[in-house]
Amino acid sequence: MTAAKRASIRKPTLRDAQKAQTRQRILDAARSVFFREGYYGATVDQIVAEAGASRPTFYLHFRDKEQILGELMENYVARALPYMERLPGPQPTVEQLETWLYDIGAFLEQEQAIASVLTEVSAHRQANRPRYGLAAIAAWVTALARRAPAFAAAVRKTSPDVAARARAQLLIIEIAWAGETISMNADRAFVDEAVRMVATSLHEFLSDPRFHVGATKAGKARSTRR
Repeated sequence: MTAAKRASIRKPTLRDAQKAQTRQRILDAARSVFFREGYYGATVDQIVAEAGASRPTFYLHFRDKEQILGELMENYVARALPYMERLPGPQPTVEQLETWLYDIGAFLEQEQAIASVLTEVSAHRQANRPRYGLAAIAAWVTALARRAPAFAAAVRKTSPDVAARARAQLLIIEIAWAGETISMNADRAFVDEAVRMVATSLHEFLSDPRFHVGATKAGKARSTRR
């Protein structure tokens, strides 16, 4: 076995664990600072003070706060995927969708800090920055596609349905709005109405026979092969 292979399979050391803990502490501190100060108002000095670290330690782990932003966004999108995959499908009732939206609201309440940062950076587009909002929409539509044919029609590799894709992406925005309304609004009557409206919109999309054609054909093809 070569030295490179031995190094790649070595057991993590206490130093490795300490480095991972320090890195996570800086990420957690950055999330808090970004939420409190705004991403554009936050500085590396504020982040290291929050983390109880030093500037050299920060730069040992991260290039700049933009790299931290990227990791926080990536982790946020990933944490949302299990909630998306709980969509009661493939053709749930409006009531089932309302219950699911309240679960999304509970998730967004836990993720207020990152959700607010995503809103901030999405509103201030920069040429060289990844489109975090669009990346989140694409990832969540793909997750929902595993639960419902209508969303699957939006991401088919061959002949994706343009109307389904447009509706699916717009619905992600509506889902996020409903979730944020649930987590931030104290007016119960308004929250219930907002959730009902989005659930109804989702139900119409999921029930639209136009977006089940591809799934039906695929199912028939699988049956034929058997």
